[in-house]
Amino acid sequence: MTTWLRLLDWNVRGLRDDVDALVRTVRGVAPHVVVLQEAPRVVRWRARAASLARRCGLVVVQGGASGNLVLSSLAVTVRDAGVLRLPLTRFQHPRAAVVVRGSLAGAPFTVAGVHLGLTEPERVGHVPVLLGALAGNEPVVLAGDVNETGDGPAWSALAERLTDAGAADPTPTFSTRSPRRRIDGIFVSPGVPVRDYRVLTTPDVALASDHRPVMAEIGLTR
Repeated sequence: MTTWLRLLDWNVRGLRDDVDALVRTVRGVAPHVVVLQEAPRVVRWRARAASLARRCGLVVVQGGASGNLVLSSLAVTVRDAGVLRLPLTRFQHPRAAVVVRGSLAGAPFTVAGVHLGLTEPERVGHVPVLLGALAGNEPVVLAGDVNETGDGPAWSALAERLTDAGAADPTPTFSTRSPRRRIDGIFVSPGVPVRDYRVLTTPDVALASDHRPVMAEIGLTR
């Protein structure tokens, strides 16, 4: 029997835009897990993250690490959550990933949220560290802002080990005002089924961030 994990991934630009529109978008798709980049991470980040989660009808699982934040519904059982610090590149912003191990209706999964760097060498260097930390026997879902398109070396390296859930859908995710590039993605373990992959393009999305959110349903088995 397959259990479908509904996951939403979104770079929310520090909540500097219309948060009401963001909340309406999240609530409208009723996700089990939300992976955010550029979420609150410094001043009062815990209170701001908790407020956002509450308004979305979700709870905070893990956050604060370089702006990565994972929220979930109460249908998800969290077994473990932590932060993976990625190697620091001189003169670049510190990068990290949030890694959550949980289950939905008894079916286990690992979700990782990441925001890769602005320079190609940094992104390429972080991919093997990230993938190495996600090794295991349960389904893995890696979601985030890759900061490059599918023909870039970091994205290609991810797609060699994981399945790009949106490979057949060229809909751009950035920017909402001038959508030209697909730089936000969801990757899953090889062989894990994915359905209903889509990039959300509603009027609220255009108000809520400069990135479009990506969502998919990932098939899990016990």
